[in-house]
Amino acid sequence: MSQSDTLVHLFAGGCGGTVGAILTCPLEVVKTRLQSSSVTLYISEVQLNTMTGASVNRVARVSPGPLHCLKMILEKEGSRSLFRGLGPNLVGVAPSRAIYFAAYSNCKEKMNNIFDPDSTQVHMISAAMADSYANI
Repeated sequence: MSQSDTLVHLFAGGCGGTVGAILTCPLEVVKTRLQSSSVTLYISEVQLNTMTGASVNRVARVSPGPLHCLKMILEKEGSRSLFRGLGPNLVGVAPSRAIYFAAYSNCKEKMNNIFDPDSTQVHMISAAMADSYANI
């Protein structure tokens, strides 16, 4: 594989990682909000084992659904808040995906000379090796 092919794969992987991070950032924000907060509801409950049937308040913690959470973020904070944390995410994702993509292509080319070209073994070994390069 030539040096220009490697640079093309680095660029393509970086662009793909960047686009993927941008598209999934709103989902990550909603996921984080759902994990970190919940709504406290007071549920009225009747005690049937007492003579008067007095009601007792019970506290229950309920998480809002993802669509409700998305709606609340948009209403209270605006659409820009859906992309909070994107900068640091791009700093990590773009280079990682660029390295993975280039390493996968290089490994695949070398494994095609050892195993049946484009076989399952070639793809699996190339993916495992590229993942180990990208996560060093």
